[in-house]
Parts: sequence; structure tokens; C-alpha cells
Amino acid sequence: MASPPPRLVITGLGAIAPNGNSVAEFWDGLCAGRCALAPITHFDASPFRNANGGEVKGFPLPDPEASRAKQYALAAIEQAIADARLEGEGLRSAGIVLATNFGGCEHGEKLIAAQAHGEEPDPRWLDEFDFQAAVVAAVKRWGLRGPTATLSLSCASGVAAIGYAVDLIREGHCERAIAGGYDELALMSYSGLSALRAITPETIRPFDKSRQGTMFSEGAGVVVVESLESAQVRGAAIHAEVLGHAMNNDAFHMTAPDTSGKGIIAVMRGALDDAGVKPSDVQHVNAHGTGTPYNDKIETAAIKAVFNAHARTLAITANKSMLGHTCGAAGTLESIATIKTLQTGIVPPTIHYETPDPECDLDYVPNQARRCDVRLALCNAYGIGGTNSAIVLARWEGR
Repeated sequence: MASPPPRLVITGLGAIAPNGNSVAEFWDGLCAGRCALAPITHFDASPFRNANGGEVKGFPLPDPEASRAKQYALAAIEQAIADARLEGEGLRSAGIVLATNFGGCEHGEKLIAAQAHGEEPDPRWLDEFDFQAAVVAAVKRWGLRGPTATLSLSCASGVAAIGYAVDLIREGHCERAIAGGYDELALMSYSGLSALRAITPETIRPFDKSRQGTMFSEGAGVVVVESLESAQVRGAAIHAEVLGHAMNNDAFHMTAPDTSGKGIIAVMRGALDDAGVKPSDVQHVNAHGTGTPYNDKIETAAIKAVFNAHARTLAITANKSMLGHTCGAAGTLESIATIKTLQTGIVPPTIHYETPDPECDLDYVPNQARRCDVRLALCNAYGIGGTNSAIVLARWEGR
């Protein structure tokens, strides 16, 4: 008879975000309802529909020649490793799964510009643009010998990275893994995102009737996932338990959302089934909440389909209302926020919420943080092209 899969826990957290360069700053900003969106300085955004975004601020670049994306990722990894108190063989044996939508795309711009002008490109530009650059750099810096993976699953990337790490541990490939997502704001990525016509001309208003689109940002979020047994042997402090996750794809359209919400419904149900819990066991949902007219309406309908009448009792929040959409980092940063909610009993607000929408009629914790007894939470992430991921996290009570 097969042995049951190991219980999995989160022992380390790291965050580089538009509202702070540590988990403490990130969390304080969310709880205070502070908007981190401001005029973009990395490039001239004035020709676009919105010249504002969520840039990482006050971050000293150790290597000015390396991509900001990679350096955000390495800084968040360093925080998570320190938080988990990982060292020696326990660290070296860890796996690593990182996800990014654009890699070091600023260096990709340099490659394209050199080609356009018939110039010889610097070989390092390709190294920095490479989507695997952060994983390679982390393996070298910390001597990691466990399994490695780089994912790029659009806006579902950050949650999917944690889910992939969970599977690596469940399948016996490693006892623990570093997992997260990262991205940088650059002209090449921003112009591509602008072409999707999803950017709001004013500010991001998830679930509000007057919402007109999303805003884009940068950063990195990283967690350390490990088996409960290994965490207890190490005497590690435990932030939360990972009960289950799921990933799927709508197989619908390259960019347009499937208005039926079938994929989103299936991924939430899949995560709950994997966790072995009922919808009525959940108290909180950290929503994808992009502020686009379609996404918020579809996500609301999907939550109702999964939770039925219980949907109206859920405390739902959209961190993007304060951070903007941090692309590959979004799902991991929002998972970290969900973990902090489980630890503190505080649900951050959905800010810029002014006008209720009859089609988005659930409790989105408008404008002010709220204290809630949250024991079980679901974090959602959905991507352009129909990629979907969800994770179920539980409050750790030493059981």
C-alpha cells in the first residue's frame, strides 16, 4: 500500500516589491492600504495609455551590468533562505523553481538595438536576457544541487512555481525547494503588454464598476517549501502549511479570456480536492483581481460557482489594487500576503473601490484592512493565454 504524500510547509519568505524591499515592508504597505503606483522612470512611458506603474524603489543594484530582474530574484531568495535558516547540506540539497514572464528583457532590448544598427552585441546581454539566468545564478551562489526548473506561464507563473516545488517534494526528488517568481519593468515588456489593450487610463480598481484595466509592475517573491518532517528535524519556524494546488489551461484563445470561466472553476476545485478540504472550510480568497472588465467579472462568477452560498461569507482581496500587476512575481507575492493573513488574522484591503458592480457583488474588503479568523485560504492566479493556478494554504497551529 502506497504511503501518503508528505505534509508540506512554508519555512521561508522573501519579497522585493513596489511597496518595500522586505517581507515586513511589503506586508505593512498592504495592511495600510498604501498605493505603490507612480510615474515610471526606467523608460519613457508617456506614449502609452498610462505612464504609471509599480517600480521597485530604493533597491541598490549590486551589479549594474546584470539585469534588475535577476537581482530582484536573488535578493528575494537570500531573504527566504535566511528566514528559513537554511544552511550547509540542508541548503545545498534544495531544489529551485523560478518563474518569469520576461526574463531580463531590458538586456533583450539592447540585443535588438545592436542588431538593428549592425553592431556587435555584448555576449553578456544574452546571458542576462536568458529566462534561466536567475536559476543559474542562484545555483552558483548557493551551491544548490537539487532539481532546477524555470517556468514561464504568464500571470499564473508565481503560484505555479510553488505548485511545481510542491510536486518535486511529494515525488521524492528533494526534501525542500526554493520557489518564486520575478520580473522587471522595461520598454519591451511594457509595450507588449500595452498592445493587449488591458491597461487602464487612470488607476487600477479591481471589482469596481468603473474599472477600466490593470497597471503593470515589477518585483520578486520567493518562498521555501519543505516537508513537515524535514522542517521539524531542523527545528525550523513554520509560517503556514501547503495543503494542495492545481494548474490547468483554458485551451481557448491566445489572449482573450474564456468568459465561461470553466478553467478557473476547475483549477479552484482541483486545488481544494488536492487539499482534501471542502469549499465551506475556506475563509479567505486572495483573488487574481486585475481590474480588467472581463477578468473581475469572470473571477467573481467562478468563485460563486465553486463556493455557492458560502461565497458571500468569504473575505476576498485584490493586492494588485495597491501593487499593480507584478507579472511573474504576482502569484508568489500574493501567496506571501495570504500566508501573512493566516499568521496575523488581517486581510489587506482592495483599495480604489468606490462604486459597487452588480456583476461583482461579493465582499472584496473595500479600502480598509479587516481582522478575520482565517484558518484556510485560497490564492488564485490566472494568465494571458488561459494558464490557471491555485494554491490552498492553512494556518500553522503546531498540529
